[in-house]
Order: sequence, then C-alpha cells, then structure tokens
Amino acid sequence: MGSNNKLLILIMTFCLCFWALFFTHEAIGSERNSWPTGKDSAYSCVITLGSCNVIIEELTTQPKLFIGKNVWNGTNSAINIAYEGKHEPTTMSGIWGFGWESNEFILEDCAMGICDEMKWTEYFDSMIFAPSVDENGGDRMIILDPEAIKLGYPVDGGHRVNSYRHSYDISHLIQSNNLESLKQGLIEGAEGKWLKELQADVFIYRQGNGQEDYQGFANSLNWFYLTIIPLIEAHIVLQRNQMYSQEEYNLVHNWLQQRVWVLEQGPMDGTIGDRWGWKLSHESANHESIKKNVAYMLWGIADMNDTYFTAGVNGFEQYYKSMRSNGTFKSEHQKGNGGNYGISSGNEVGQAMIVMSVILHNQGINIQKKYPKIEKFVKWASKNYSNPKFTGLTTNGTFSNSNIEFIGDNPQARNTIGWMFLWDNVFNTTYSLKYTDNSENSKAMVTYGITSPEKLIIN
Repeated sequence: MGSNNKLLILIMTFCLCFWALFFTHEAIGSERNSWPTGKDSAYSCVITLGSCNVIIEELTTQPKLFIGKNVWNGTNSAINIAYEGKHEPTTMSGIWGFGWESNEFILEDCAMGICDEMKWTEYFDSMIFAPSVDENGGDRMIILDPEAIKLGYPVDGGHRVNSYRHSYDISHLIQSNNLESLKQGLIEGAEGKWLKELQADVFIYRQGNGQEDYQGFANSLNWFYLTIIPLIEAHIVLQRNQMYSQEEYNLVHNWLQQRVWVLEQGPMDGTIGDRWGWKLSHESANHESIKKNVAYMLWGIADMNDTYFTAGVNGFEQYYKSMRSNGTFKSEHQKGNGGNYGISSGNEVGQAMIVMSVILHNQGINIQKKYPKIEKFVKWASKNYSNPKFTGLTTNGTFSNSNIEFIGDNPQARNTIGWMFLWDNVFNTTYSLKYTDNSENSKAMVTYGITSPEKLIIN
C-alpha cells in the first residue's frame, strides 16, 4: 500500500473516531441536561403527586445553565446566552462590601430577639413549596391526582412561603455583626440537609382565554430565590471574615452548592403551554426571571466560579439592554392595566438591577461609567415615585403591579424602596432624601441580606 493511501486511511480513521466521540459526548450531555417539554410531559407531572419533584440531595453535578436572551424575536424561542464570553469574580465580596459596618439597627420584626438565631424545622424547611398562582383556584386549576385534592394541594403558600424562610434572620445577624450565630445557623442547615425537595406544580393552569400552562418549577423557585439569595450572601460574608474552619466550610459549601444547582430548571423554570406549542420558550426581561441572575452572580463569587459569574453578568447586561434612555424598563414600565407589568414590578426589577450593580461595584467595576442608565433609573424613580400618576403607569384596575405598595408602611418584603438608600450609600448620591421619612419596613432589604441600607456605614 502506498504511503499516500496509508495517510488517507489514517486521516479517515481519526475523523471517524472524533465524529463518534463528539456525538457520543453530545448525546450524553444532552440527556443529562435535557429540560422537559411537550404537553404529555406536563400532564404526566400532575397525574401522580410528587412524581416530578427534585430530591436535592441526589444532585451530583453542576447543571447546564440557562440565561435567556431578553429580546422579542417573533417566536419567543429560548436563546441561551449563559456561556457567552468570560467574566471572572475577583474578590470575596457580594452585596455587603469590604469595610462596611452597621449603625446598629433592629427591624421591628426582630425587636423581640426572634432573629438572633436560625431555626430549622420539618414544617418550614423540608419541602420548597409551589404555591397556587390563582388565589381563587376554582376551575382555572386542573388537578389530575385525587391524592393531591385529598391532601389539600396546592398549598397556598401562606406562612410557609410568606415567612421568607430565614431571610429576616440572616439580614439581622449580618447587620448586627453576629457572625458566629450566622455561621452556626448555616452549619445546622447543612447538618440537617434542610431544603430537601423542590416541588413541581401539581396542576395545569387554565388561562382566562382557555389556553393551558404547566408552570413547572416557576412558582416554587420564585419563592425559593428569597431564601437562597440571602443564604449565599451569608456564606460570602462568613468566608470574607474567615469564620469557617475547613471542615465547616466544606460542610456548608457542599450543602449550598446543591441548592444552587436546583435553581436550574431551564427556560422560564420549566414553564410550557399552549401559547408556545408546549415547547420551551423565553420572555423578554421582566420581574419573573431577574432573581436568577442575582443568585448566579453571587454563587459565582461564593464558589469563585467563572461559569456562574459569567451567566449572572450576561443576564445583568441583557436586562440593561432592555432599559430605555431614561432608565425605565421596556418590559415592565408599560402603560395599561397589565397583570405582568407595571410600576410595582418595575420597581422589583430595578431593585435587583441595583443589587447587581452594587455586587459588580464591589468586584471593581465602574458602574456609573460603564452602565449609566442604572443611575438614570434611580433618578427617574426618585422623581416619579412621589407622583406616580404622572407616569401613566398606575391604573384603577385590580392588579397590584399598578400600585406603589413598596414605599408604604406594609410593603411586600421582596419589593421595597430600600435599594435607593443602598445606591445612595454606595455611590454617595442623595436620591433617597425625599423618602427618608418613609416606614422602616419600606427600606428593609431582607431578601438580599440587609435589614436597613440606610444604616450602613461605608468606610
């Protein structure tokens, strides 16, 4: 056989081996990281109670991450930009920066000492529940498992959800500099392997127009972010202050890592339905997906993990692209009586963007220079929250997104005006001055690990 023929056979053999290796690898990766789709898979999840739940302790590998490209492309198809480029965390500093101190402050909810330690219980901390998306339930919820009805599912969250599991405790312990109790709380959480199971929705949701949705893990994760974000922030604070022994660190880190892994359930947290042909889809930048970006950015720091940090930064930049020149958000600040947009949900998005801006600032990024529209939003909110009707974004409808509850005496813990005080403290501005007389509840940011940003001292 001539030398040319031998060379040709060698090349063909190499190509065949490479082709087989490549496609075998792709098949394994696709199977491992596949996200359910199709009407049959949705209905199968609600036929038997708990069949689609995730047992978190069984997670063994970092998942394929999804961060959506937040543009309307005509089909709303899911475009993954989680892995675009590379961004590296540089310091062990999340929302709480280096040299930050607290001017001793105790939120009223913690005044009786109830936040001085973290307590884990079976009732609150075993299942991560998916509460009802419809207060009235009724014929808009198609429950196929008789056992679910018998047991009173779906659990309407109630005090299991609205207690914001541990976020008050964490914020209080960080802000009061009680890091030993904070560490002990995380150790006990890890030792008990708490937050054990992520519940998939137990019903198909029928829209008003008759279309059906299966919301997968969107409801359970929507509430879990309010727990996992302050937990990650606490872990960063404890690392930065060198509070762990190596054994303690390994225990807590491995426990938290699995809880971060469970956050990834694909585009829109696994929501599929009629309007997208029961295929995975993605909506443009809104309040329902932004917290994932915060969690990934923080875990990128806590784990010094380029993959997660890159995904979080890419998500932040996608939301930034959705901002108008005056700082408002195209997908949220729209006129009309919309259930999924309005001045309230716009504030929730803005709050998360401010938090991520502070995180990136603590990582050495010049936010005001690189992302000037962020401060435009702060300026817009400072001016317009005192006269929201002028914006045309409030209506007389029934949707809570149209109100400004977040600056009232009894705001939702997850949506407050505290971010404006945080911005002023970090960037030495005065946008919050006209709101200094507002309720302390409206200034708290417990779902981000801060009891009162107004009381922070930045050295």
